[in-house]
Amino acid sequence: MAAKRFKSKVDRWILILILVVIIVQVVAITAAVKEAGEPGMITSLILAMIGVVALMVWLLLGTHYTVDRGYVRIVSGPFRWKVAIDDITSVSRTRNPLSSPALSLDRLSIRYGKRRRIMISPADQAGFLEAIGHELSD
Repeated sequence: MAAKRFKSKVDRWILILILVVIIVQVVAITAAVKEAGEPGMITSLILAMIGVVALMVWLLLGTHYTVDRGYVRIVSGPFRWKVAIDDITSVSRTRNPLSSPALSLDRLSIRYGKRRRIMISPADQAGFLEAIGHELSD
């Protein structure tokens, strides 16, 4: 079976929040650069800004879930998880706002192994459930 990749659903408010963080970061660093006279300080501030902006963009564009060879591979920017499909004990809907590799509050809570859980937000939840061979639990 070919690998199936599912993009994260993106809530509008999360998109706006990420864009606001990027804009505030750029404005704050630009103001700080104008005040800093030392070239080393300016370079450090610019590098910090580039790092934060790059991370935000990476999270926004790089959050997805791949079902392949008995595993769900979860990627959110630089963060990675690998869950064996055979270890999944239940999948349920949730709107839990805790930090997770999901860009929407329309989430699936995947319980696996011994007391482990991860929340994801595939845009195509039905297709994702079909790909992993699970139904929603109550």
